[in-house]
Amino acid sequence: MAGRKPFDPGGLRFYYGWVILAVGTVGMLASFPGQTAGVSVFTEHLSEATGLSRLQLALAYLIGTTSSGLLLPIGGRWIDVFGSRVVGFGAAIGLAATLSALSFVGPMDRTVGLVVMSIGFGALRFCGQGLLTLSSRTMISQWFERRRGLVSSGSSAAFAFVFSLTPTMLFALVELSGFRWAWRQLAVGLAVGLGGLILMFYRSTPEECGLEIDGGEPETAQAGPTGAVEGGQGAADPPAFTRDEAVRDRRFWIVTLPIFSMSVVGTALTFHIIDLGNEVGLDESTIVLIFVPIALISIPITLVGGWLADTVPIIGLAVAMGVLQVVMYLTVGELGDPQWRLVAIGSWGASSGLRAALMAAALPRLFGRRHLGAIAGAQMSALVIGSALGPFLFAWIEAAAGSYRRALWFSLVGPLAALALAAAPGRDRAQPDVSPAPTSPNL
Repeated sequence: MAGRKPFDPGGLRFYYGWVILAVGTVGMLASFPGQTAGVSVFTEHLSEATGLSRLQLALAYLIGTTSSGLLLPIGGRWIDVFGSRVVGFGAAIGLAATLSALSFVGPMDRTVGLVVMSIGFGALRFCGQGLLTLSSRTMISQWFERRRGLVSSGSSAAFAFVFSLTPTMLFALVELSGFRWAWRQLAVGLAVGLGGLILMFYRSTPEECGLEIDGGEPETAQAGPTGAVEGGQGAADPPAFTRDEAVRDRRFWIVTLPIFSMSVVGTALTFHIIDLGNEVGLDESTIVLIFVPIALISIPITLVGGWLADTVPIIGLAVAMGVLQVVMYLTVGELGDPQWRLVAIGSWGASSGLRAALMAAALPRLFGRRHLGAIAGAQMSALVIGSALGPFLFAWIEAAAGSYRRALWFSLVGPLAALALAAAPGRDRAQPDVSPAPTSPNL
């Protein structure tokens, strides 16, 4: 079996899931060149190198990110068929190749520049924020069940802490080497360092290694890369929903709508934070400081939320996040008032923390592991598209109405819709599809 090469995790004296947790978190962190915060460091340099304005680059970023989001459901299916190790390695190589190609861009006319940069941004987002993050997060979820929420949220908290430092490190690298060589050095690190780590240590599921989830006794049956034991489900795993069954289940949307809304609003507020500060009467140095207490609140809430995800109904956490978002959207426009500022920062940080916990634990708990890649890909697609649309929609509404408050009020639709779905009478499917999973090649 491929899960026992180049070494057999079943021969270790400890549960290999803890190694998966560590290397999966590293894989998620390595996606930063394809994340908004990582791309933003290079925006000014790209504008000077290509001759495109910031607005034209923003349009290319919108096109590329939206295209990436539309393709991610396909990437999710790849994870189910080929496994996280194969897809993660392909994503690392693809991200490295894209960085290398973009490091050679030069002056272009507007049309050619928009096409080239749309393709470049699309590849960055698809390989980095999309496939590399999705394959790593899905892999971690496949290795834990009883402690899935706490374990995955611990990974998300570490990711949030380290990721907050990456823009500063990227700025230093660019100052030292220039933006072209900075991207080339990152490309080498991704292809050689991360690629080697993935091939050596990534394992898609415990079943492909002859192990049971959470460290049970070794399996005697053979398993494909998705973790479905041939001829049936793994003993620890409940029958699984297919992607189509999951997206028709209202619980998918009760969880996904608040996460999607936070992706739209969080990205938009980060992108326009200086302008928002001007609107509410706060100078640049003051408004950017709000991210420090937001992070300090978010990280412990992520850990507590992960523990709760293992012990309380997951829909209850989604409802709590929806309520916090309503409070956040109504108060962020009042950041100039010290009292409302405390409420806005607290609700923003708590909502961000619950978002990380829900993304880590909700889907496998609600819908099983068999088609987790495809289901998570559908959710990730919505999040990526939301992060692309957020800055543009907020800018458009602000230009039309003269205030970001109107955009925040419009954003209430997402969490309120989720709360309405949660409160509406109805019966969710308790027994999903139990048909055998399609046979997949052991890669």
